[in-house]
Amino acid sequence: MLGLKIHTLPQLSRPRMVAALPDMGNVAGIGMDFLVRKLKAKLFAEIYAYWPPAVSYNEGLLKYEQSSYKFHYSPKENLVLFSGEFNPSDPRRLYELCYEVVGMAKKLKVSTLYSIGAALRQPAPTEPRLFGATSTQKNLELLKKEKLNLLAGKGQITGFNGLVLGIAKEKQLDSICILSEIDNPNIIQPKAAKFILDKLLHILQIKPLDTAELEEEEKRKQFMEQQMSYMSGLARKDNQPGIA
Repeated sequence: MLGLKIHTLPQLSRPRMVAALPDMGNVAGIGMDFLVRKLKAKLFAEIYAYWPPAVSYNEGLLKYEQSSYKFHYSPKENLVLFSGEFNPSDPRRLYELCYEVVGMAKKLKVSTLYSIGAALRQPAPTEPRLFGATSTQKNLELLKKEKLNLLAGKGQITGFNGLVLGIAKEKQLDSICILSEIDNPNIIQPKAAKFILDKLLHILQIKPLDTAELEEEEKRKQFMEQQMSYMSGLARKDNQPGIA
């Protein structure tokens, strides 16, 4: 059983909810952290997590801090945000978490649940494309109007960011997913997060936020990639056979 602690229930009128956890390239993690900070969202509930699976110590003194998933809300934007530090890999805990989140959405009479994340495409174009999927025909037309690429053919959206949409549909709650493509799941992808946020805020009719910090993070990422590529090139040269 997961432990849910409600500090206070916000008084909102059919709010929207954005719920996502860290994924490939930490696209969703970056995006959710940005929204919570920039909207100055207020904490109102937590779900205690099975993390970390360890206890820390400092000079012989033990310290135990159990992490939690957090619900925030922005009264000005009539918006609920759900985020956390890790995406469960255990299917049972993943299902339990999704049911808790959708249960909170139903309790708050959320109108639509949104999820964000990464879509792996190799090689990815210079400018990441945005993809969308939804649980209703009505919202399918919205995605087309917003010029999102619909997820074509058959496939799966794994982890919390996908499963929560299915649980929402099961509970008759409209849901929309927005994904930004990336080409490397092992490095952070601030540019992909920025692309999603720009589109998400437009759909939610929220005033654009200053994403300069994400642009700077992208520049740092590109610089590190160039350095790694350069060092890799030197290593290959050093490994060339010598002349005796």
